Amino acid sequence: MKERLAKMAVRLLEAVPLALLAAVCEAAMVLVWAIDRRHRRIARINLRIAFPEMGDAQASRITRRCYRQLGTSAAEFVHLPRMDEAYLREHVRIEGVEQVRAAMRERGQPVLVMTGHFGNWELQSHAYARLFDPMAFIVRPLRGGVLDRIVTERRELAGNIAIRKEDSAKEVMRLLRRGVLVGILIDQNVDRRKGVPVDLFTRKAYTTFGIARLALAMRAAIVSGFIYRDPKRKFHHVLRFGPPVEIDYDAPREEEVIRVTRRCNGELEKAVREAPEMWMWFQKRWKTRPEGEPDIYGEGR
Repeated sequence: MKERLAKMAVRLLEAVPLALLAAVCEAAMVLVWAIDRRHRRIARINLRIAFPEMGDAQASRITRRCYRQLGTSAAEFVHLPRMDEAYLREHVRIEGVEQVRAAMRERGQPVLVMTGHFGNWELQSHAYARLFDPMAFIVRPLRGGVLDRIVTERRELAGNIAIRKEDSAKEVMRLLRRGVLVGILIDQNVDRRKGVPVDLFTRKAYTTFGIARLALAMRAAIVSGFIYRDPKRKFHHVLRFGPPVEIDYDAPREEEVIRVTRRCNGELEKAVREAPEMWMWFQKRWKTRPEGEPDIYGEGR
């Protein structure tokens, strides 16, 4: 009963015109920004790490825009079932897709897409599936089974495959062998057992080594893929794929894992510098520190 009611509520929201729903979601997120002092503080610390020269007023504007665009993205996520091929061709321009197609079709090479919580990342995979081929991506299950099932259903409605994080490695390798494009978000903090400390802006950030290990094991290409919202037409986007990340498949494995992970962070950093309001600044990205370094965010917070 609870799940049926939740799905009915989502369908009712889907019937609301996108512009109106986005206005409501944006207003709600701006209100969250205004009252959520804790996450505003985290965002300010992160922005100080990324842009030491940035003043408080500019940092506050970027954080507010970040919250607001998340509201827009939430409205678009609700409307995904209405975003057919015709809508997407009008609203999403895709650049650099030849980088992906060349590796997959011409060289027969598996391809991993390195991305992050940037722009409307949920729309990114939906658009690629509708306009080209279904893809797969690794997800962390949401708290609450009902919400997780509803979100997963929407993520997969264009034929995409949401891979649970806990059983991702074997499934990713299986899909890569089948020629399926696989996306991995690399921009969240991980503990020392699951990542390596590599440069991100002005500090070391523990970053998942999973994508580098998979690429080396499968001799797969890694390309960056980020979706940028048009600042003048908020329901229009550019999905941009970059050239393959440099990988030496025959280099000593552990050394190359660090180098490839560092290069992936470099691609993320370039995207964030270009459109800082598109990234989620309120996560504790630099939480895990190398031995001996103090906590950046304050003990117990």
